[in-house]
Order: sequence, then C-alpha cells, then structure tokens
Amino acid sequence: MQQLLTGAKAQTLQLDENNPRTGFYTVVYKDGQAGIEAYAAFCRSALYSGSQNPLWVKSWLGPRTDDERLIAIAWKDGQPALALGLAVERRGPLRIATFPGGPHATSTFVASGDVPLDAADLYAVLNDIHAARPDIDAIILKRQRLQLEGRANPLRELWHIISPNLTFAMSLAPCRETGIIRSKHRMSRHRQVRRKFETFGEIRVFQAQTREEVDRLFDHFFEWKAEQLAFRGIPDSFAPEEVRASLRNTFRLALEQEEPSFEINGLEIAGKLRAINAYSRTSEGPLCEFLAYCNDELAQWGPGEFLTYKMIEKAIESGASVYDFGIGDEPYKRQWTDRTREEFDSYFGLTFRGKMHVLAVMCVEYLKRFIKRSPLLSGFVKRARKGVAALAQFRKR
Repeated sequence: MQQLLTGAKAQTLQLDENNPRTGFYTVVYKDGQAGIEAYAAFCRSALYSGSQNPLWVKSWLGPRTDDERLIAIAWKDGQPALALGLAVERRGPLRIATFPGGPHATSTFVASGDVPLDAADLYAVLNDIHAARPDIDAIILKRQRLQLEGRANPLRELWHIISPNLTFAMSLAPCRETGIIRSKHRMSRHRQVRRKFETFGEIRVFQAQTREEVDRLFDHFFEWKAEQLAFRGIPDSFAPEEVRASLRNTFRLALEQEEPSFEINGLEIAGKLRAINAYSRTSEGPLCEFLAYCNDELAQWGPGEFLTYKMIEKAIESGASVYDFGIGDEPYKRQWTDRTREEFDSYFGLTFRGKMHVLAVMCVEYLKRFIKRSPLLSGFVKRARKGVAALAQFRKR
C-alpha cells in the first residue's frame, strides 16, 4: 500500500491512526519539504552513510521542486524500516531517480532501521513508488556500500551488479597500537617535508569554522580541481552551479551541528592556502569526499599528502577505526591503504522504457568494470585522456 502525504502529518514519524499497525506499506511524500523533515526524523535512529546522510539530502534536494525529488519511508509492523531520499533527473525523454549528488554520491548506505526487510518487502517499496510516482521510469542507485558496522545493505537483497570502481581505506587500529602511521618511512618523509615547508614560512592546518571560511576553501578547491581534471582529460563534475551550491550548503549546515557530519580543512604555508581536504563522518571514521592542492612552487613536495597525513593523525586521536579514501583507483591511495572494498549498483526499471534504459546502462557499466579492473586497459585509457587533453591545450595556444 502506498500513500501520498502532505502537510503536518508528514512532519513526524508517528503512526497515523488510519495506517495499519501490522504488515508493510510505504509512505511517498508529495510535499517534498515535509518529506525531508520526516527523513531527518527517521535518521535520528537509523544507520546510513554517504548521500543518504540527512544533511546531504537536505542540501541537494531542498532547492528542488516536488517533481524533482522523491522521499519515501517504508513501514513494517508499525515501525519505520527504510527511507530513501532521491533526486529525479531528466535524461532525454526519461525521468530517473538517483542518489542526490550524482557522481559525488559514493559509499552510500541507505537509511535503515532495526526492522529486518526481505526481498518481498523491498519489491513492495518499488511497486508503491511506481504507483505514487508513475512519471519515474527507473531508479538507479550507484556506488553503495555492501555493509556498514557489520550490517548488510538491505538493497543487496535485490538485483544488483558490482560497481566498476574499488574503494580504498586504511585501518587505524594498528597505527594506534604501534604509534606508527603506515610505516616508519612514511613518518620520516612527513618530517622531512615539514622541515622543507618551514623554510618557506609558518605551517597552519585548520578546520573551517565559519561560512566565510567554508566559501574561501571551496573557491580555491573548485579552481584547483578544474585545472587538475583538465590536465588529465577528465570532465569537471564540480563545474555545474547546482553541484557547487549544494556542496557549499552541505558544509555550511554542518557548522550548526554539535559534531559536524561534514568537515573541510585547509593547509596554509607562509600565509597562502596550499591544500584542501574535505570528508564526511561515518560510524567507522572519516570518508574523504575530495582533496585538491595548489600547483605552485611547493607542489613538488606534496602539500596534499602532507594534509592527508594530518587528517589521519586527527582520525587516530578521535578513536576512528578506519580512514576511508573513497572510491577510485589512484596511486597515492594504494600507497596509504591496506584494504579495498567493492561497492554495488542497483537498477530498477519501473516502466517499459525504463527497463530498456536500465539494460543499456548495465551493459556500459559491465564494460567499464572490465576496463578499470585491467591494469593494461585502464592505464591505456588514462594515457589517452592525458594525450587528448595535451593536444587540446596545444591547439588553444
């Protein structure tokens, strides 16, 4: 059974007298703002990560119209069991529901309560969403965590494929026990780099504490990231204004929290900003959302690596068990990490054309995974991208 709720009833998660206290049903919110409030209320006692963090959902979905967002909460035997906060995108003639944030939505664990759900329950959620929102052709949920805190992601019960990219993480318990961060060589190099930086001036590592500091760090980040991605021949996924505004708002809102769920840090040397590191907090520890550095005279000494080291130190002191470098295979991640993790993608066609679209997208993702899991092919693609980017820069001269 699905329901469309509007107004005050949607602002709490109290069981409505007209709803059954046994069985399974889904509430689909017609009033998106009320749905966002209900989603946040559910998450106070739920397990979640990534793009299903209620602060992320509020920042990315808040400015959208009701047709451009989907908030649904599933109930079982009178208890809220699962919540979804999704963005509805138009792709040609199709409307696709996805995690808010697009390619920036990674390592997501859907908001889940303590009530176990089986495949029949989850298929009922999809049927209820389709009944309430027949305009949505498909639901595509990429880059999901298989488990969090030992609990399996409930969407694993449904059809899914393994994502093309791996995620990389560093265990912090051995560092805490031995006092050695990754290796003695790594610590020695960090001290050498510190001494080098000190010859240029004072070193300052700081966390943004005001909206102005958040904006300053993002201004530099967007500029640096655009340069780095252009050099590698990769489209800038941070370029759209909606992406920039949503990221800024997420980290601004986090300043109002007693323990911020999103944090952005900067490295200054001789009064100039040199590197930026931003992460979200999970129950296991920091999840690095993005990293960038200034390509100036100090770049050869690795200001980004220096700031990463300081963030790992901070995570160890806070008692975190893992520092997660996030998704994507990069050489610097392999130098730091001691574990890899696979993620998965879910594809649900709700209409005939949605099913056809899902099949086509899945074929492309299988091909991506084949290429990215092959060192030979992935290396060739990276070199080809750099070559094309260099040629484009040469033609502009």
